[in-house]
Amino acid sequence: MEYSIEKTSPTSVSLSVTYGADEVKKAFERAAKRIGKGMNLPGFRVGKIPVNVIKSRFASRVAADATEMLADDAMMDILKKEGIRPLSPSQYRGQPAEDGREFAFSSSFDVLPEVSLPDLESLSVVVPDPAPAEEALNAMLDQALRRLAVYEEVTGRKPQDNDLLIVDVRGTVDGRALPGMTADNFRLQLLPVKPGAKVPEMDPIVRALNVGEQGHGVMICPDNYPDPTLRGREVQLDVVLRRIQREVLPPLTDETAQKLGFKTFDDLKQEVWQQTFAAHMRQIQREGKHQLMEEQLAGQDFPLPESLVQRFYREHLRDAEHYLKKQHATEETIRETLEHMQEEAMEFARKKAKGHTFLLALAQRESISASWQEAEEAVRAMTKGTGQNYDDLRKTIWEAGVITAMQERMITDRALDRLYGAARKIMAESPVLKPFSEVKKQGGQA
Repeated sequence: MEYSIEKTSPTSVSLSVTYGADEVKKAFERAAKRIGKGMNLPGFRVGKIPVNVIKSRFASRVAADATEMLADDAMMDILKKEGIRPLSPSQYRGQPAEDGREFAFSSSFDVLPEVSLPDLESLSVVVPDPAPAEEALNAMLDQALRRLAVYEEVTGRKPQDNDLLIVDVRGTVDGRALPGMTADNFRLQLLPVKPGAKVPEMDPIVRALNVGEQGHGVMICPDNYPDPTLRGREVQLDVVLRRIQREVLPPLTDETAQKLGFKTFDDLKQEVWQQTFAAHMRQIQREGKHQLMEEQLAGQDFPLPESLVQRFYREHLRDAEHYLKKQHATEETIRETLEHMQEEAMEFARKKAKGHTFLLALAQRESISASWQEAEEAVRAMTKGTGQNYDDLRKTIWEAGVITAMQERMITDRALDRLYGAARKIMAESPVLKPFSEVKKQGGQA
């Protein structure tokens, strides 16, 4: 086998491969033997059909299998020898191989461009105090107590702070209902508005209603709404208040803690503290990783592999379509929204591809990898508790080529972990927090 490599752009490579006639003949022999293995053909014993008979009767199949073998073998050998890591499935160009004749083909695929990578030991990131705030601790405690909450029906008054409401809401622009802003039996809780904070658009509408009454108001379509042509526009809200409930949490006592599976209220508080701390640490890590990536990508300008850009572009539009379908949008609304999103989707895809390319380059330098076996374990984990059949999902993922993308994302996740893990953490100044030990239970100090 002879080959040549040409870098056709900073992000793409082309291979030209030529096999000699003897190598092609051997590939046809292998393909015919593989096809004949276990085959039952009248006049021959199972698995003992002569190769020449297989070649004659199944010529097109043998040629296709031999061509695939030759192309796959060449790609595996060359990529391993040259240390090339394709970012996309190769694009094969050539005619099918012919038995006993020289065979030539070419193949192209995307590769990583040159990327400026940091010295990991020089990195630093500012992080907040990891101790959870009192407000977060109390919110987590309420969440635990909510498992034993009772809900009392409220009549004869309008909604108040902390009430649970059931409403029908219809959001329209120019008389057209907006997916995601139209729902029946929508459940919401009225929370106290902190001084200086923005009042949710629905609050003044529902606070003026009695059960069964209808109210009207307006809101500004948010900046993250799927259809960019509707963002910033005035949305007409029509709301019907169906129900008011008051949530009654159980008292903070040892007895309540025991009903939740703890010996004492102090044990419950300890578990709440640990869960809140863990959640806060995950948030700190997410924000720290985002900060580091923004700093590393700022000012960097490198060519992006087109296969990555197109993949993320399709994924963004597919996610939007899935969301709209869940919101029961019409086919016409979905089509129009996706058309309006194309420019923004491409901008999103290019930004995501830039970060992805940076992390893949970092992973390559740091020898970070993920095996197909690990990707398959991730597929298996996806099926747990979902009722999905592992074998069916695995087949779908392999046939769609998604397993390679999953493996790639595992690599970028590990590269980001390496980036954040290596950075020096600088603690930001924070106010003194009230100890959670001061949370009182029924009848005295906790």
